[in-house]
Amino acid sequence: MKKLISVILIVLGLCTVLSLPNLSLAASESGTLTCAAQTAFGAPASLNSISLGTMDMGAGVFIEPNGSAHGPFSAVLVGQSLLGQTQQIVIDGTVLRGAIAPDGRAYISGVATVGSLPGIPFSVVATANSAVLTVGSTILPAANVKRGSISIE
Repeated sequence: MKKLISVILIVLGLCTVLSLPNLSLAASESGTLTCAAQTAFGAPASLNSISLGTMDMGAGVFIEPNGSAHGPFSAVLVGQSLLGQTQQIVIDGTVLRGAIAPDGRAYISGVATVGSLPGIPFSVVATANSAVLTVGSTILPAANVKRGSISIE
């Protein structure tokens, strides 16, 4: 059973990494996505039966013109369990692919450890004011910056 779950997670990870839109960087230059921000979800969000309210995130990602990228992405999702207890979901990711669209949006994807589960695919679409995080097959709603910043250069 553990082998089957591992194979499924690896396949999901590869699908996420390979499904990143093929966007070119403006002027074919390298770019960066950096952030240290506390965000709040604008719509109801949940992951693993936890009703989410906020996401603290940090990243330092270098994006190359060929679509490769490297750097860390971390997020702490904070919410309430079904019993009303405060819960945190910690996501520690390694970015493998990225792009910056002409409209200034940054797209990154890679593989993360979510809680204690390694090899979970993730992706982020970020603007200067918000971020949309996908974990595995769960797309969370846009989270708007409340404190800190997201910088795309």
